[in-house]
Amino acid sequence: MQSSSHPAARRLLDGLTPEQARAVTHAAGPLMVVAGPGSGKTTVIARRIGYLIAAGGVDPGSLLVLTFTKAAADALKARTAETAGQAAAARAFFGTFHGLAYRMLRHAQRGSPLRILTEDQQFQLIRRLMRAMGLNTDDEAVQDVLTDLSRLRAVPAAPPSFQPGAVSPVPAAFRPQALAPAEFDALLRRYAQAKAERGLRDFDDLLHEALAFLRGSPEALAAYRRRFAHILVDEFQDTNPVQFELVRLLAEPRRNLCVVGDDDQAIYSWRGASPEFLLAFTSHYPEAVRVTLAVNHRCPPPVVEAANRLVAHNVKRIGKVIRSARVSGGPVRLLTPADTLAEAEEIARLVRGSGAPPSDWAVIYRTNQQAHVLAEVLSREGIPYRALGGLPNLYRRWPVQDVLAYLRAAAGDGTAILPVLNRPNRYLARAVVEEAGRIAAATHGDVLAAIGQTGLLRTWQLRPVEELQDHLRAIGRMTAPDAIGYVRTVIGYDDYLREYAARAGGNAEELLGLLAEVERTAPRLMLPAFLAHVETFSAEADRRVPDGAPAVTLVTCHRAKGLEFPRVVVAGAVDRLLPHRSNADVEEERRLMYVAVTRASEQLWVSVPRSYEGRECRPSPFVAELLGPAAAD
Repeated sequence: MQSSSHPAARRLLDGLTPEQARAVTHAAGPLMVVAGPGSGKTTVIARRIGYLIAAGGVDPGSLLVLTFTKAAADALKARTAETAGQAAAARAFFGTFHGLAYRMLRHAQRGSPLRILTEDQQFQLIRRLMRAMGLNTDDEAVQDVLTDLSRLRAVPAAPPSFQPGAVSPVPAAFRPQALAPAEFDALLRRYAQAKAERGLRDFDDLLHEALAFLRGSPEALAAYRRRFAHILVDEFQDTNPVQFELVRLLAEPRRNLCVVGDDDQAIYSWRGASPEFLLAFTSHYPEAVRVTLAVNHRCPPPVVEAANRLVAHNVKRIGKVIRSARVSGGPVRLLTPADTLAEAEEIARLVRGSGAPPSDWAVIYRTNQQAHVLAEVLSREGIPYRALGGLPNLYRRWPVQDVLAYLRAAAGDGTAILPVLNRPNRYLARAVVEEAGRIAAATHGDVLAAIGQTGLLRTWQLRPVEELQDHLRAIGRMTAPDAIGYVRTVIGYDDYLREYAARAGGNAEELLGLLAEVERTAPRLMLPAFLAHVETFSAEADRRVPDGAPAVTLVTCHRAKGLEFPRVVVAGAVDRLLPHRSNADVEEERRLMYVAVTRASEQLWVSVPRSYEGRECRPSPFVAELLGPAAAD
């Protein structure tokens, strides 16, 4: 590489820390850049690309820059255009792993078009197949299946596509978490058949088939190796085994591989990603140079110090201490509301009283479910909000829909009760239910009254129906929270959920907690007003705040990665939620907390409600780790 005395090269080093400059000017061979939060990694990557071109004489067309999202690829391309010029940026390959795989397969098929399932199309296809198998098709259940599928397909040894007719597409060592192994196996065979019939591929197919293409075609592999002289991978800690194998193959024999990432921000194991490839990078590449970007230019010192205390409790990490480039900042503040409703109300007061625009604020939480009450309260207070990834509407979860069916029936909707006549079981035969539904539809009448008109039941068999009518009359005089509680306990819907979970292998605690949260946070309105509120809230949940309009950001820890906000509240910092009860990897959960707190560029609050899902709870152990001695104050 030429000397940094080259005028263009000198400009690329302006304003950089010594560590950043060292990463930018690395000449050749493997380079591992460990980039802490707010350390300017995007600047380093863009300037390194410019430096390779300006000082190293590297052909821009020989640069392969890989990211995990198209937005990140576009952002890096734009930054590179600033450092190296539009023409150079246009010639380099900026894209995702899936985008690269797509191009490879188009090449392998001589330009023939590929039909790729979008994430939404894959979701809907899996849902249809699950419904046909009689499985629970709640959004959460479908997403859990997709998570299992991602974990399975992250391994290079997995077949490139689950072939229709295969005895078993699932390796014996793999244990799905969403379904029983036999159900998961049967679902994947149906999924493979559906894709084959339609000539479709999903994103995992792209990666596996591209890897098979390179392994099976020495000529193609050699051509790609000649083309890409330098490979740069952003967010390398999020790499899964298939992606790492692709990069490893392409980087030989020159081994000009630059990886940038932070093991402390590895949070995507649920889709097969592993920080092990970053942690073990120097084992794969012993000659690699390691550079640590340890200066955080985003967060004030108290936030950086707290984050250091927190993540230091992890064992599987690269040892490093991040320091703030800032000289001052307010302390990390602790909120201790009574419950999640009080938590949302306190956050609303903070936003109102700050004098700052709503867009300065972000509320970060572990699960999508937590956004519901936040949205309820912010909407009630007239504070605009934007839920990244869409707002999960608890009123649309199937157990809540069941309870709402009872409330609608109590409010006078004669047919609303039909879906829940046997939830809990009243031992009404399907023929009775279907005939009553037909009569009610034809007469615009009441389903319960129609049951007596079917002539299919003896008088004594009508007793459960008469009891249900009494229940509905009682519910009709209650406020919404009382009515929900009545359905759960007096009518016995909670018992039904426990039986369902035991039979279907579901999580009874999660389902009951969902109902407890809705019961506790529902506005204290009479049923007609409450049901109107549900419809209004659902309509608002579907309507997005226009881009650029000031709004509080509601976002999960996972989606918050890569973002920053002046004022951040980490909500629901309680045990079994953060760390989450479903994830046995406490170190990954701690990394999620680390990601959340390091989004704050000015002020940070950590909220620890004393009650969650209607039960007393303990603070997250991460709170004491984060705050240190201050946690005891």
